[in-house]
Parts: sequence; structure tokens; C-alpha cells
Amino acid sequence: MPFVGRERELLHLTALLARPPAVVLIDGEAGVGKTRLLRELAVPALAGNCHPMRFPFGPIVEALRNATLPIALNPVTGALRPLLPEFAHQLPLDPPPVQDAQVERHRLFRAVLSLLGSLAPVTLVLEDVHWIDPDTRELLAFLSRCLPDGVNLLLTYRPEDTCYPVAALRSHLPPHIRHAQISLAPLDAEETALLAKHLLTDPPDLWPLTLGVPFAIEELARMLAEGRGCGTPPAVRDAVLLKIEALPVAARRMVQAAAVLDQPASERSLVTVAGVPPEQGERGLAEAVRRGLLHQAAPGRYGLRQPLARQAVYDSITPGIRRRLHRRVETPAEPRGAVSPREEQVIKLAAQGLTNREIAESLFLSPRTVEVHVANALRKLGLTSRRQLPRSTT
Repeated sequence: MPFVGRERELLHLTALLARPPAVVLIDGEAGVGKTRLLRELAVPALAGNCHPMRFPFGPIVEALRNATLPIALNPVTGALRPLLPEFAHQLPLDPPPVQDAQVERHRLFRAVLSLLGSLAPVTLVLEDVHWIDPDTRELLAFLSRCLPDGVNLLLTYRPEDTCYPVAALRSHLPPHIRHAQISLAPLDAEETALLAKHLLTDPPDLWPLTLGVPFAIEELARMLAEGRGCGTPPAVRDAVLLKIEALPVAARRMVQAAAVLDQPASERSLVTVAGVPPEQGERGLAEAVRRGLLHQAAPGRYGLRQPLARQAVYDSITPGIRRRLHRRVETPAEPRGAVSPREEQVIKLAAQGLTNREIAESLFLSPRTVEVHVANALRKLGLTSRRQLPRSTT
């Protein structure tokens, strides 16, 4: 994917890593471009990824397996033989065993520290730290306090998915270790248009659908380039559905209610449509916001962040649940006439005589989604037929 809109962050990051030791945290929502930013770095690095299964020391092993070991190593690095059997012929012999498990653990931590020092200058990159395993978490706490000269520690994570206070690493660093946090926001409309021009010959405006998330822009552009029908790109849909499946039931119902309403709504409205008790709805809303699926679009009003995410959630709702949700919308808690921006786009095209399929192709939606938008708009405007739309939109 082309590199667009991150020049300032890249300059800042490069300057930080040029003066080790430093601890740098990079945060941002899924698909915002954290890994893409790291690919532009021109510094020696060893990279490992945390995984949802949380293997003990998994990202450290993955990173060190890519190292080229020097000839002379501190004898303590022999403690790494069980973790790095592929380097057994290069590592010193295992240190004599000790009976105390904590001493053994400290020896292993010192071995990682010593090996990193022998590889300096180097940056240890651990991605997706929101999935960090307990052993690596303890090792990071140790490393961050005693990084050798010439060694940086760089961590990426999604704030909405982490239960581990990653930023707390910075609070206990000694004065000589520099530290910083870089937060990546989505691209703005101009940057989105520039990225789309790199990906498509004659791109439409992708910002309203993607809200500047590079992963969504790239996947939508790929779908359009391949001439596939309108709808949510499969990769975007699957990422959203994985998050939905991980939610508690009440939070899932609140997200589904937001998808049906299709516009930022009050907590009361979401609870009504979701059909959950108020106290469960309150907890569910808080969890959905924490996980990054819902956000506060205006004071006291919540909705899905992206139109593509909204469509993915809506299409995933089973027909029975969908019917129940729509029945609860029949007596809306929101003011009559509060047509959402997306509904306004749809009804303007409907007023011009376009069919649902034609509107879907124009706005990159599914025909079923267009049908729902038209029905919601008619209800909110107090109309009974789409033939009345020209008078209501002129």
C-alpha cells in the first residue's frame, strides 16, 4: 500500500530511534496503519508479533529468531537455548541449573538483555501488544527499565482491545531512557483522496464510507478495481464480525441497535431498540465504546464509527432478530424528521427515480440496506410512499 499522510509521524519516530535507548509506544485503531508506518523505518530492527493465543515469550522468540548472532556471547545467553533451539550451536552452554524458579526466570531475562546488547544498535519491535502474554509482559517490564545503550523498544497496540495498561511502561523508566507515545488517527478527506488515486484510476470519494481508515480504503479500492458488486469488502466485514462475536450479549445487542438506527442515537433509544434492561444496556454501551465499535458522535449520542462497519453489522443480524429490532424502531425515541446523512443521500436519489439497485451501486451499499434506508426515511418524514419524496427533498 502506498505511504500517505504519515510523513510527520515518520520523522518524529525516526528522530526518537536515532538516539537510543528509547521506549516508543504507537497506538491506533485496527487498520489505521501502524505496521505500514514501521515498514518505512530505516533502522536495524528485530520484530515479533503478539498473538491472540498468547504463547509464552512468543513475540520475543519470533523477534530473536531473525537475529544474526555475534561470535562471542555472554555465558548467561546460554539460558536461551530452550527458547531458541535453532541457535543451540551458536549459543553458549546452558548455565548450571538452580532450584529457585525466580532465579531461573531472572537468568532468562538477563540472557535476553545481554543478547540485545550484543546486537546493538537495534530496535526491538513488538506488534499487537494488546495480545501480550503474561511472561512477555513481565519481561517487557524488566527490559524497559534497563535497556542497554544502543537498544530501543518499540511497541504497537490497539487501545480499544487492550486490558494491559501499555502506557504504564513509561511511568517507571529511569531518566536516561527516553520515551514517547505516537497516536495514529485516520487519514483526513484530502489524504484519503490521495491514497485512493494511488489505488484507482478514477476513484470515487471513499472518505464518507471509510472515514479515512487506510485498511478500509485499500480493501474497498481493491473490490472496486476488481469490478465486484457493491457492499462491504470481505476483509473489513470479517474484522468487524470478529469483534462483534467477542462482545457480551448486551453489548452486541446495543451495536446491532445502532446499526438498525443508522444514525447517532441516545442511550435510551439504543436500549429501547436493543430490548435489554437499562442497567445491562448501560454496561453494554460502555463495553462497545471501549472496544471501539461504537463512539460518541455528539454529546450523549452514539453510533458506529464507519458506514462500512455499520453495513457489516446490519448484514450479520439474523432475520428474526432484525425483525424484532425494526419493530422496536416503529415507535422511535428520536425526534421525527431526524434523517441521517446516509438516509438523506438515499432519498435524494430515490426522489430522482432511481431503483434500490441503482442507488446501491451509486453509494456502494447493498440493495437490502438501501431498502431499509428508504423505509426509515419515509417513516421519519411522515410519508407513506417514495412518490412523495420529490416534494420533501426540494
